[in-house]
Amino acid sequence: MSELTDLARELLPRLGLLVDHAEATRLTGAIEQLLREHDQGVDVDTRLAELFSSVPAIHRYVSDALSDPRIPQRTPYEPLAGDGAGSSLQRYECPYGPHSTWFRSSLSQEVPLCAEHQIPLRLVPGR
Repeated sequence: MSELTDLARELLPRLGLLVDHAEATRLTGAIEQLLREHDQGVDVDTRLAELFSSVPAIHRYVSDALSDPRIPQRTPYEPLAGDGAGSSLQRYECPYGPHSTWFRSSLSQEVPLCAEHQIPLRLVPGR
């Protein structure tokens, strides 16, 4: 997976917080179509970048996400010697495939639903 497709999957459940309902609906359909094409082996990075750039609020979100080194899934983590616990982040994915990926950094965070299937994401063991 590319960084943009990962970001697209991460962005889907947040669209309603960034843009109005009509725009979120339009973007959801477009992003889901591009992700389906990606899952079939098509390179969609250029079209995702164009889509993200077409909406100022989404462009800001994506730019911030790509440039912020504190974002958990983009921060390299190398455990110290003897640190068997690993990272404190928990990775959750859609049980039907990587349609939605989300990282939980605190137990107080509620696990979101898969944007495509509307079912709770499941913890990926060993992460």
